[in-house]
Amino acid sequence: MKKIFCLLLLTGTAKIQAQEIIPDSIQKHIQIFSLAPISKKVDKVNGLVFGLGHIENKNIERQTINGINIEVNPAPAAGVLYAFIVIMNFDRVIGNDKIKVIKRNEEDYIIRNTSPALILNGLNISSGFFFTSTNMNGLNVSVGNKFNNFNGLSVTALGTIAGHQNGLSIGVYNANNDLRGLTIGVYNQSYQLKGLHLGLFNQVGINKGVQIGVLNKSNSKGFQLGLWNINNKRSMPFLNW
Repeated sequence: MKKIFCLLLLTGTAKIQAQEIIPDSIQKHIQIFSLAPISKKVDKVNGLVFGLGHIENKNIERQTINGINIEVNPAPAAGVLYAFIVIMNFDRVIGNDKIKVIKRNEEDYIIRNTSPALILNGLNISSGFFFTSTNMNGLNVSVGNKFNNFNGLSVTALGTIAGHQNGLSIGVYNANNDLRGLTIGVYNQSYQLKGLHLGLFNQVGINKGVQIGVLNKSNSKGFQLGLWNINNKRSMPFLNW
């Protein structure tokens, strides 16, 4: 009897010790609701996230939201800074007609991709912006956003900046490294276009799609329709290729 008791005691002690040494990463869990910023102890939310937004945290490697993210973000004032981005780039659009062909160098990209700290699959409704590297798949309705990768529909007041974009974005300023889809805005900018720019000013490095606007500028060949069209071969009104 004593042997059985000792054996049970040792087994229970081993289990307790094993629980104590389980790393934090294993103890993280899934929730159906969370306030934002999400606690570092939460890996995934399958449901609703509501709060002030998501901030880069060195203690968080990656978190996932499957569902709805709603942000009452106090940062719409950052839109002023966002608008400066547009103004600073206008000179590149309406500047010198003599342009060089862009090489496929990483430093030529509009933004640089990083490992995403947040993955959002579903719906994002926000009065501000993401302040963390984010991959999103779904519908975004916000003042403006910067994504690592974006797949879906983005409707914003100011615009969408993305590394790789598949889908449609609507806003004042839309920019991306690679576009397979459509951007509609005052100023559309892509490093490589395999879709359609529709706006007043359109600029692209490598054009494998179509630009339609008042002024279209390409650092390579590509189909252009507008009042004035510029590529690395010629400048023409109405139609260029």
